[in-house]
Amino acid sequence: MTEYQHSASPAAAAQAAVRRLSGLPEHAVRVTITTQINDGFHVRSSGDILVITASGAGSAVAGYASFARRTGVAHVSRLGTRPVDRDLPEAAEVSGDALFDRRVAYNLTVGGYTTPFYDWAQWEHEIDLLAAGGVNAAHLTLGQELAYLNTFLRYGYDEQEILQWLGPPSHQPWLWLNNIQNFGRGISRALVNNRATLARRVIEQMQELDICPILPGFSGTVPPDFSKHHAGARTVPQGRWFKDVAGPIRPDWLDTTTHAYASVATTFYREQRAAFGTTGMWAVDLIHEGGSTGGTDLGSAACGVQKAMTAANPDATWVMQAWAGNPRRELLDAIDTDRVLVLDLTGEHHHEDGFGGTDWVLGILPNYGGRTALYGDLADVAALPLQWRHGHRAPGLVGLANMAEGVGNNPVLWDLFNDLTWAGQPIDLRSWVQEWTASRYGAADPQANEAWRILLRTAYGPWRHGTQGGLPAETVQALAGIPVDAAEVHGAPEFAATLLQVEDAMTEAVPPYASTDSVIAAVPSLDANQASLMGPRAAAYPDGALIPALRALLDAAERLDSPGMSYDLVDLARQVADDVARTALHTVASAARSRDLKAFDDATRHLLDLIDAQDVVLATNEHFLLGRWLADAQAWGADEEESRYLSMEAKRLLTSWGYEDSAVLAEYATRSWAGLVGGYYRARWSLWLNEVRATLVGGTTKPVNWYIRADQWNRAETTYPDRPYGDTRSAAAAVLALAVRTVRDS
Repeated sequence: MTEYQHSASPAAAAQAAVRRLSGLPEHAVRVTITTQINDGFHVRSSGDILVITASGAGSAVAGYASFARRTGVAHVSRLGTRPVDRDLPEAAEVSGDALFDRRVAYNLTVGGYTTPFYDWAQWEHEIDLLAAGGVNAAHLTLGQELAYLNTFLRYGYDEQEILQWLGPPSHQPWLWLNNIQNFGRGISRALVNNRATLARRVIEQMQELDICPILPGFSGTVPPDFSKHHAGARTVPQGRWFKDVAGPIRPDWLDTTTHAYASVATTFYREQRAAFGTTGMWAVDLIHEGGSTGGTDLGSAACGVQKAMTAANPDATWVMQAWAGNPRRELLDAIDTDRVLVLDLTGEHHHEDGFGGTDWVLGILPNYGGRTALYGDLADVAALPLQWRHGHRAPGLVGLANMAEGVGNNPVLWDLFNDLTWAGQPIDLRSWVQEWTASRYGAADPQANEAWRILLRTAYGPWRHGTQGGLPAETVQALAGIPVDAAEVHGAPEFAATLLQVEDAMTEAVPPYASTDSVIAAVPSLDANQASLMGPRAAAYPDGALIPALRALLDAAERLDSPGMSYDLVDLARQVADDVARTALHTVASAARSRDLKAFDDATRHLLDLIDAQDVVLATNEHFLLGRWLADAQAWGADEEESRYLSMEAKRLLTSWGYEDSAVLAEYATRSWAGLVGGYYRARWSLWLNEVRATLVGGTTKPVNWYIRADQWNRAETTYPDRPYGDTRSAAAAVLALAVRTVRDS
């Protein structure tokens, strides 16, 4: 593949993207790209024509998105885009000037938690959304396994060895992060080739819209027994992910100070360039999440990586994550930081001097595993311009980055954070949300405003990194009915021993996790209070606090009908069900402990009814369907056998995450999706509640091995609807009625 060449002019590329997002005919969009505007846009309406003047194709698309929201004629959002459905306003104008050169999107894990099975239509829309948000750089792992495959074939490996080592698309990002290898049965050659073909198209489209793909660089990750294939190569075993506790075996690291590394890196970058061209940015993280150099000086190891990069492309930028103690100062001190960009994933790893003069971007990490919980400290995000206004910008700060691990949730947070690109002053959050909802729903509405007023004080209120916002700890404790600092991990004995060993280690390894965790998705227990081991154990607000918001949004939905309203109504009903399930479970536990069989049966039935109601409302929207996720996975299979395999691993990511050595990650990527809730979570609760009942009537039970249950479900060939069905408003009303009853009777 030769160096990338634009196949469309910037104006034509922008015009096509705007037409896709707006639904406007070709003659109604006029785009001019000019150097007279410095990284920004100016948009105005002239009769029935939208006139966009911008510094580039991406800025032009961002200009349309801003105009659509500010005027209310349409709405562009990750989940709920509304096309233009009315006349353009007379002589309206909107402008924006970028405050930062770097606007980065995607945690490397997005390639597993959201996009592993996207087809071209999904990618095209996704790229349009990135451009609309002002993003100009994004991590991309799609198809890059071809570079690994072609590289190591040149060192004498059998093709099947490398295909096994690479792993399936759902789990491949963690090979690039040097966390796992030889996952499942690997990947087929046909799948490698097909993903590479799509990747070329994605890269081309990104670059046409001024988005630089950040491709994985060569960090030294090698297949097993590499020293047998390259005489004298020094490799360092990395042990297990999570080190001293249960976790997958990590791939070996090839010492980057050696000639062997230089040789392999040269081959890797040559093969990558031949397949995908050169984008100018490479992501490499040394000793990521507990890796080891085996005694090699870290600074020298970093010099080896940078030397290989600059040999492949003298103008390349090394992109590295500030996460879990990295990048260490000795690493930065050893290399030329003029061609380095540090992504501060959570916005908390930099010091007063930034990163010693190295360019860096301020990040947020608003979800882990792509979980579907409502979450985002919107007031905190809106106030971020305080960090750069009036010349107070920290040294080296050159941009912003949304580092969410999955991107299929919380569109309000994405849109607000993207608006910081153009914000020189703190954003008036109340006014911003009112404008956002009016655009999203098609009109301003007092009940919609009331729903969001409640959400801003609760789910989207100030609860960051494990704190409980403005609520005293004892209040949260009383509301939740559990100790805030409870350390007990609940579940079957087969899991408990392992999980208890890792909890302290994980607490030290990563920042606390902030978004509310689903009890419905939890391993069943009378005291279940979290799904993932690395999820929070209590919500930041009372279990029924979102009920008034759901009631208000249901009222607004009687008058307003838009994709955004449909999504938000389902999302809010889903969260209400998650929240009040905590209360319902407390009632079950109280009845069980008092050995009141009738009360236990009533409480059990009510909890299961609540889970059923959540599944029903989820089924009414395309974005909450397990069947869609599985259908996307199956579509990549070359035959029925491969389709079944890809579907199985797609389910595995959401449940046990991995195999028996991955217990620490079980339920890490939980989803409130129709089919997963009704077909997996409910079945677990029903089974376990029956076991509890047996003990109440004097029967005997045996512990449930939840991993085996998960594995059986993952392997089952059950089909789930991949198209929405049912009525959203009536289904949401059913959740509301059950939630009110749950809180009233508790």
